[in-house]
Amino acid sequence: MVWGSIPDKDRKRRRFSDGISEEDEVISEEEEHHLGGDDAFDRSVKNVGIDLGYGYVKFIDGKEPKMFPSVVGYGNSQKYKSALQLDLNPLDDLQIKIGDEHFFIGDLAIRQSEVASRSLGKDRSQDKNARVLMLTALSLLSSWDKQGFNLVTGLPTNFYAAFAEEWESTLNGEFKTKMKIGGKTQERSFQIEEVTTLPQPFGTLYDQVLNSVGKVVDRDLTDSKIGIVDIGFKTTDLAVSDGMEFINPLSFSTTTGLSNVNRLVNEKLRHEFKIDREEHQLDDCINSQKIMVAGKSEDISSWVREALQTVSDKISVEIESKWDYRDFDTLLLTGGGGEMLYPYLKDKFPNLVLVEDPQTANVRGYQKLANNLFNA
Repeated sequence: MVWGSIPDKDRKRRRFSDGISEEDEVISEEEEHHLGGDDAFDRSVKNVGIDLGYGYVKFIDGKEPKMFPSVVGYGNSQKYKSALQLDLNPLDDLQIKIGDEHFFIGDLAIRQSEVASRSLGKDRSQDKNARVLMLTALSLLSSWDKQGFNLVTGLPTNFYAAFAEEWESTLNGEFKTKMKIGGKTQERSFQIEEVTTLPQPFGTLYDQVLNSVGKVVDRDLTDSKIGIVDIGFKTTDLAVSDGMEFINPLSFSTTTGLSNVNRLVNEKLRHEFKIDREEHQLDDCINSQKIMVAGKSEDISSWVREALQTVSDKISVEIESKWDYRDFDTLLLTGGGGEMLYPYLKDKFPNLVLVEDPQTANVRGYQKLANNLFNA
């Protein structure tokens, strides 16, 4: 079977529910330490969170979250590898073999693949890139042979109801991969014991209300009406929680995200310098607000600011099309685009709060929820 999967029809799944276990109580930091801290995650079955974003894959097993670009390319034999690649992050040199197929992943795909793709389909169960990226993240999280996982992951708000069950079914079973990272080859075998999928923005909500061992620490927030604005690379996902209940009629996705910023800046590059860049090649330029042209650093900060203003205006209109901010106790701003667009959105929505480390807030919440669900 493709993807190295050995199906297990009896594998159990836990579907997303609208709340947290009623037995959960607010606990102190001392109690949290007593319950295990980081040592609690060193076990034969890991509770993990994985967030397959259009821009980056984020993954965590209880320690610091890690990430790599959501780019997949077919692998090839590298004819020469420099002996002087100093200070290279191992995740910048990532390859995986699944069955008979060989892939370059992330930054390596950007640098070395003739055809590199950043696309993720609506139905993740039928999307090759989604499965390759998921198995890569699980391989990186695997610590020993026959590693077991309890997994929490997410889907965009608009796709959740239609595709969550199929995606979970795809993830059931045992998998074998061969991974090459930082020049070292490692074989991996693992199985997913439990899997739960939820609407992506709810990961941020769980990150705010749960501690690292999955216990409730913010009862005020669980009792509130919360709007979550999750700005990603290709989409903005909006979700509403009222007393931790997912309010479906007010939750939706749009096709506006940081990729719109990239496209607007790319139009300027074509007009001014007669050059064109792929979407995944523009990320560093947007972040640094500079681009190298013929060995010279060109300042593009005014173009980036103009693009951010345009995209934030569009997102504001999309939010106001279904929400009145005055109906909410708090609006949580999250996602990789949250930090970049917050200065342009904060004056329009007075109760908007930028969460800490917004790019990894969803995946932190997934892992905390895994501890809540599977440590009982």
